[in-house]
Amino acid sequence: MNPKILWLRKRFNWMGKHSGYDQLCQYLPKLLPDDTYQSVWQNSGNIRNPLLLSIIENMGKKAKGSPMYNSDSSTIAELKVILKGLQWHPDLIHVTYVENQLGILQNWKQRLSCKIIGTSHQPAGWWRLVHRNRKNIANLDALIVVGSKEVEYFQKYLPGRVFFIPHGVDTNFFCPLEDSTNKKDSIRCIFSGKHLRDLETLASVIDKVLRHNPTIQFDIIMPTTAGDRNNQNLIRLARHPQVHWYQGVSDRRLRKLYQQASMLVLPIIDCTANNALVEAISCGLPVISNDVGGLLDYTRDTFAELLPIGDVDGFVNAILRLAEDSQEQHVRGKAARQFAEEHLDWVNISNKTMDIYQKIIFN
Repeated sequence: MNPKILWLRKRFNWMGKHSGYDQLCQYLPKLLPDDTYQSVWQNSGNIRNPLLLSIIENMGKKAKGSPMYNSDSSTIAELKVILKGLQWHPDLIHVTYVENQLGILQNWKQRLSCKIIGTSHQPAGWWRLVHRNRKNIANLDALIVVGSKEVEYFQKYLPGRVFFIPHGVDTNFFCPLEDSTNKKDSIRCIFSGKHLRDLETLASVIDKVLRHNPTIQFDIIMPTTAGDRNNQNLIRLARHPQVHWYQGVSDRRLRKLYQQASMLVLPIIDCTANNALVEAISCGLPVISNDVGGLLDYTRDTFAELLPIGDVDGFVNAILRLAEDSQEQHVRGKAARQFAEEHLDWVNISNKTMDIYQKIIFN
């Protein structure tokens, strides 16, 4: 008899359909027989009954351990999983974003009579700083982490049940240009994202690079809010006509920006996995970033230069050096693409995840 899998899923509004961890739940069905998997989505709360909404919000507030857990939509999603579990009787429930989705579900494990596992996406430093109910993780049957350094942190809560599986990337979609001669003549450095990014270093790096070589262009992909208009680092960046801003871009536009870039420049404070990193690598870009968090899991020195946090001069020198060496750009880009194909393709990640499912269900 084939085991039945239930996924609690979430797709963030700033991610396209080819980005994010939810890709896993689109590839795993290829490894499973029909009628052995179902999904529950975490969406915006849409309950209009004031009394019911108040009850749900109170439940969520008691369960909330993370600022990413929404006492409305997160709790509703967990309640849907519990109801689905009582009706459908899955063998395993996979909470794909424990920081956003795990509050009450693990307390129902005995009633549901199934295994419950989760995937953590935030670095250990984030958990130490902001998460109130870390021990709730101990009620899970297993935890997948997307950065190898996080294994040691969570082992004290789940000894022998923490597994590192890299975040994947859609290598079929995120790919280099077939004809690299279509790239623009100018050197283009791409930066993407906002969470845990080192914007102070980025602003200083761009200032210095443009003083040395004002022809270099910087493409900044970043979701911004009205409050960001007062961010001093973004104001510094906006002074330069060589800095180009993008947000809310389509999947194809995002891919084109990667494909036309010469390198990924990603000053970062901490991370486990990073969508911008894996997508850029898959598009065949050399990487200049920081030696921190999970970067070593997702890079090799054949295509990435990882520098100490805050090393402005190191970034500047690496960018200028690579900008002047088109052959090195090509060699490093080819190595990046090969790494993505061999280690980060979702087919590979799906197989590793299925191995964990089997291990947890049958052991």
